[in-house]
Order: sequence, then C-alpha cells, then structure tokens
Amino acid sequence: QQPGVTAGDTRLFLRAIEGVGTGFEFAMFFNATERRLLCLLQMGPYLEGHPGLTHGGAIATVIDATLGICALSVAGKVVTANLSIDYLVPVPLGTVLLVEGCAERTEGRKLFLGGHVRSADGDTVYARAT
Repeated sequence: QQPGVTAGDTRLFLRAIEGVGTGFEFAMFFNATERRLLCLLQMGPYLEGHPGLTHGGAIATVIDATLGICALSVAGKVVTANLSIDYLVPVPLGTVLLVEGCAERTEGRKLFLGGHVRSADGDTVYARAT
C-alpha cells in the first residue's frame, strides 16, 4: 500500500473519471453458481477515440475490469496475465452495453475466462475476449 493512502481511499480504475455520465457508468452483477459476471454500462463522452466512437482502450478497460472482477469473485486475489480482444464493430459513444465475463476453466493456479461486449438488446456483438 502507498504511504498516506488508506484502503478507503482506493477505487476501481473505472471510477477514476469525475463527473456523472462523462466516463464509465456501470453496474456489475455476479452469479456465483454460473461463475459469471454481467456488467451493464454506458460509455460517456470522455471516452471518445475516433469522433463519435468509443476509444478501443476504453473498451479494453471495461473488458479487463469485467473479467478481472469475475476472476476475483471466483478465485480471490488475481492479476491479468493475458488479455486477447477481437474488436468486431465500432461502439458509438453513449451506447448502452452488456459486458459478460465467465470463468470457463481452471488449470493449476490459472483461471481462464471468456467474455463479450454486446448491445443491450443483444443484436450486436461489438467485441469478444479471452
């Protein structure tokens, strides 16, 4: 822990942008039986890459956070060793998204997860990740 920083001073990286609606606005729901986490979110204007579109790094961040919190919920203290993302369709700013992460298998100390980013209605898959 850093000097002068207490546990109450920390926050999830996604909450680092101040201002309601400007960055990542999300809620996460974990299903322990299915080892699955669902994140409902909306990308704010501070996350713009190409005009009108969400920056790929912001999409990677929310995927990493979703898979990471799923892994934490399943296995306890973890770190990301590898993150592979296939970007399929650009995400317009302001889009309401569902990001799903699922713990698929365990090999020794390694936990393997998969997930995807899709539109709230489920019709469009924007990205897949492992």
